[in-house]
Amino acid sequence: MRRAVSILCVLLVIPLLLLFLHIHAALPNDTAPLVQEKYASWSGVLRLWVYEGWEANAITWLNRAISSFEKAYSGVYIQARKVDAEALRSFCTSGVNPPDMILFPPGLLENAGGLAPLDEPPALREGLAACGGGYAVPVLMGGYAWAYDRQALDSPPQEADDATLACAPAGEYSSLPAALMLLLTGEQGAEIELEAPGLDLGLPVSVDRDEAQPSTLPALSEDAYAAFTRGEVDALPVSQAQIRRLKALSEAGRGPDWTAAATGEAMLADQLLLLGIVDWPRDDLEARQELCRAFLAHLLSVETQTSLTVAGALPVLEGLTIYAGESGYEALEAAASLPLLVPPVFGTSGRETLDAVAGAFWSGQISAYEGIERLRAAFAR
Repeated sequence: MRRAVSILCVLLVIPLLLLFLHIHAALPNDTAPLVQEKYASWSGVLRLWVYEGWEANAITWLNRAISSFEKAYSGVYIQARKVDAEALRSFCTSGVNPPDMILFPPGLLENAGGLAPLDEPPALREGLAACGGGYAVPVLMGGYAWAYDRQALDSPPQEADDATLACAPAGEYSSLPAALMLLLTGEQGAEIELEAPGLDLGLPVSVDRDEAQPSTLPALSEDAYAAFTRGEVDALPVSQAQIRRLKALSEAGRGPDWTAAATGEAMLADQLLLLGIVDWPRDDLEARQELCRAFLAHLLSVETQTSLTVAGALPVLEGLTIYAGESGYEALEAAASLPLLVPPVFGTSGRETLDAVAGAFWSGQISAYEGIERLRAAFAR
């Protein structure tokens, strides 16, 4: 009986052995071609570091843009992380695994070291396409305009003594004092007609360039915005951050009866957020950088730029308007249609120039018109 069982087991094993030999012969010796065929396109995670000091709503816009990009590129994921200025300054020298991309404001990086060269993007607002020197491209911008109390003024101030003014000090990467100086370089008179319907705002047409030294201006105050909301001042320069807060107050039935307007000969474009692609040795660097360039193109698409309304930011594409009929923001958009004064992206010279010129204006040493000419000369490329 035992012998019969052994014979039966052998008979069962022989077909299994023959089947195994057949399968082994059918398989290729090297499975790498099969793997390459299956994963012909790169997949994985691209890491993006974002300067934490830019406004929080920019992250909302960025996350939406990332989501739509990931849907279009199956298997590719972008991990956005907010980091401080020091982390960005040392992104390729700290010994930490560098990101694939960075988003940063002008003046934060000393130079373009560690960034890959980029083609000049088409269709950006004049002055923006080349501002990154071929190593960074702006993907969104902020703006400046007047906010004024309609109960006190019929129109925005044309001179410093036309109203009771207030102004906050310069921030780390923005300059309301310089913005106020530029807002005083023109009269509100002619109307500008942009492509979007309903956008009809006053912009400068003529100025007296023999203007005397400016009137005495108020001391810069961190309390400027609060003073305006309390009705203690008539007007102040604002960026998108203050516009958003004023709109929230109005929607809550609080604050002054305010409106915003764009005046001046030019707008200061120092509130940029630029994308740079990191050039760091990796086995798959070419594939990574190709996808990073595709992501940059995605951020600059009309669809993605139009969605900047969620961030309260301005598009960088020439002629694109997204805030028609949106009180406050439409004034910023009108200001952005003026010639842009764009400080250098790399190094601190742009911020130092802004501080020096605004300081000279604020102390009465130069007029607003002299100030704008100094900025034009300093920022000329």
